[in-house]
Amino acid sequence: MKSLTIVLLDAILVASFVEDSVTAGKRAEWQPRRTKGALETHRFNTGTWTPDPRLLLGEYEEETPIRDTNAYFMTDNNTVITVQVGTTAALRCQVFDVADHETVSWIRRRDHHIITVGSNTYSNDERFQVTYSEKTQDWTLHVRYAQTHDAGVYECQLSAHPPIAVFTTLNVIEAVAEIGGGSERYVQIGSSVQLTCTLKYFTEPPTYVFWYHAEHMVNYDSNNRITVANGISESELRISQVTKADSGNYTCQPANARPASVSLHIITGETPAAMQRASATEVQYRLSITLISSLLALVAL
Repeated sequence: MKSLTIVLLDAILVASFVEDSVTAGKRAEWQPRRTKGALETHRFNTGTWTPDPRLLLGEYEEETPIRDTNAYFMTDNNTVITVQVGTTAALRCQVFDVADHETVSWIRRRDHHIITVGSNTYSNDERFQVTYSEKTQDWTLHVRYAQTHDAGVYECQLSAHPPIAVFTTLNVIEAVAEIGGGSERYVQIGSSVQLTCTLKYFTEPPTYVFWYHAEHMVNYDSNNRITVANGISESELRISQVTKADSGNYTCQPANARPASVSLHIITGETPAAMQRASATEVQYRLSITLISSLLALVAL
C-alpha cells in the first residue's frame, strides 16, 4: 500500500511539471507577438509605418505627377538638322511663358554634358554658344566649325517639375570635291586643257574654290593663259597653249570640303593614243616571254 502511494505521488509531480513547461512555452511565444503588434500599432499611429506591399489588395497604380508650369514649346520634337563640316549649326528651341524661376538648358545626350544653362555656357569648347531672342522667345545653340564628332542628339530642357524637353538630332556630313577624267591627264603641248571640279554632298555653296598648281594658287595668276570659272556646284580651270612648265599636280580646294587632285602630263611627241598602243605592245611582249619560259620549263621536265 505504501509503495502504491509513492507511485501516485510521483505521477502527479511529473504531470504538474509538464503542464508548467507547456504554459511557459506558450507565454514565451505570445510575448514577441504582442510586442510586435504593439510596435506596428505605434508606427501606424505616428505615420512612420509603411504596410508590406505584398499585403496590399488590387493593382498598384502610381499617380501621374502634376507639372506646375505654364511654359510650352513651339519647336517640334525630334527635329533633324544637317550641316557640313566647318560650317555653323544652329539648333533652335522656342519656348513661351517661361517663369522667372525657370531656366532653359541645352544638354548633349551622348554623355549628358550640360552645355548651357540660361545664357551661361558651361563647356570648355568655345565653339558652343547660346543666344536668346526676347522677340521670338528662341534659345538657339550655335556649334561653330562643326565636326563629325559633334553629330548626335541634343536636348533643350526646361527646369519645370518634373522637367520637360524637346530633342534635336544633328547630322554633320563631309563635302567632297571630285575632278572628272581620272587622276592622270595627258595633254599635247600647245593644246588647251580644261579641268572640272564637281562639289558633292554640300549643304551650302562654298565661299571659295581655290586651284593650286603644286603649292602655287593660280586663281589670280598673272598668266593670262590660266582662267578659273566658279559655279554653284562646280569650278573649271582652263589652260590654253600648254607648255612643259604647266605639267604637274593640280588641286581643287573648296571651302569646308575635302580637296581633289589630278596629275597633268604634257606630251611633246607621241599622242596619248600612241603611248597606249606602245604600252599594249610591251605588255603583249612580256606575256609572250612568260609563256615561252613556262613551255620550256615543262619540256625540261
